[in-house]
Amino acid sequence: MARHTHSRFTAEMVIEMLHQEQDKEDGAILDSDSESDLSDDDVDYVPQGQAEVAGDEEDSLDELEDSSDESSEEETQTQANRLSKKGSYWNEQPPTQGRARTHNILRRCPGPVSGSTIISPKDAWELFFSDNIIEEFLRCTNLEGRRAAATKGKEWRCLDKVEFTAFIGLTLLAGGDKSWDVALRELFLDPLQNPMYKATMGFHRYEDIRRLIRFDDKRTRAVRLETDHMAAFRYVWDCFLANCKKVFVPSDCVTIDEQLVPFRGRCKFLQYMPSKPAKYGIKIFWMCDARAHYAFNGMIYTGRQPGEDVQRNLGENIVQQLSSGIRHTGRNITMDNFFTSIPLAEKLLEKNLTLVGTLRQNKPDIPPVMKPNKLREKYSSKFGFCGNMTMVSYVPKKGKAVVLLSTMHDDTAVDDQSVKRKPEVIQYYNHTKSGVDTMDQMVRTYTCKRRTRRWPMVLWHNVLDVATLNAFTRHCTTPWLHGWCD
Repeated sequence: MARHTHSRFTAEMVIEMLHQEQDKEDGAILDSDSESDLSDDDVDYVPQGQAEVAGDEEDSLDELEDSSDESSEEETQTQANRLSKKGSYWNEQPPTQGRARTHNILRRCPGPVSGSTIISPKDAWELFFSDNIIEEFLRCTNLEGRRAAATKGKEWRCLDKVEFTAFIGLTLLAGGDKSWDVALRELFLDPLQNPMYKATMGFHRYEDIRRLIRFDDKRTRAVRLETDHMAAFRYVWDCFLANCKKVFVPSDCVTIDEQLVPFRGRCKFLQYMPSKPAKYGIKIFWMCDARAHYAFNGMIYTGRQPGEDVQRNLGENIVQQLSSGIRHTGRNITMDNFFTSIPLAEKLLEKNLTLVGTLRQNKPDIPPVMKPNKLREKYSSKFGFCGNMTMVSYVPKKGKAVVLLSTMHDDTAVDDQSVKRKPEVIQYYNHTKSGVDTMDQMVRTYTCKRRTRRWPMVLWHNVLDVATLNAFTRHCTTPWLHGWCD
């Protein structure tokens, strides 16, 4: 009995000891779990042996953050320099080359219109002074002649086509001899002068025609002046321009610029241009062929017409009006900074016409990187691309910059063979910008103008000069026309 009790007591002791050991192990496990939770939440805890490595990684991360900040600042500054005030961004890299553009692809052979046979210079001349112009001259001049003769109790001898053609021939002969400033009496009566004058017409008859010549019906002029300042010459001017457009096809590039016809008399639309030699005169905007210097279209600047509002974007309106006859033909228009603008380039692209021209420095479309800067190297160029437009800034002198806009070019081509390293855009502009200036120089060399106080006579003499140059170009087929037609 005692042995049995002792054995049961011993078994209970063993079981109790086993329970105590299990409780100790469970407590140790709980303690280890709590320590691991604290070490994960403690931010200052660094495993032993890894503290030095962690410090190096923090330093390298700081350096990377600093360098990335500097690069981002430089990139932001570069983007700001290429952003214009109007919000357009001009990318430094040209657009990717895809399919060839359809602009500047001519559908018709430039030069004289086929179908008309020109044998003599007189045939070429009659293309521009057609019968409707001569008939208007004869009708209006005879009306004025009969009126003036009636006031003096005399009879006017009607002017016919043959006599009027002889009058024009003598006027052109004086221009060809460079005798425009010689007195008419001396030309007709001096035996040392060309005998063709007095053999063709008497001095007094020539003087009467020149004094009484008119280009419109004076009886209805007052009504037409209410809507048109140029009513006294409008019909002849429109007929002459229609003939210029009809007999000649321009080449791949035309030029738009102004011509100042010298005049100091009384005129509502007289202009003052201090940069011109004459300073005072009548301004005419011309569109001429850049290669043959043929006057294709023109517009006399008459200011604001009666009843019209103040004109805005004058240069843009002039270009669109002059280029109305060549829309959707793929030609290029070269112009100076009076006309060139970003909105005009976009509108011309819609009509399949390209533009090359200089930009004024005060245009809000020019980004700061294109502006003059003394830090820029001489003969250096900067390009900007925005859609189908290309802008280039060239430094011809230290501290100066010339900015050009082109919708014809789409690359960064530069002439590296020359010392000045001019971009291709500037070379093309210099080659095609003088269409109107060359035409003006040629007509001034052999001008037939005479001193007068009437502005319609000034325009009449200028029309004679331009028509003579156009007739010469139409008659003499130049070599470049053969090259184009081949």
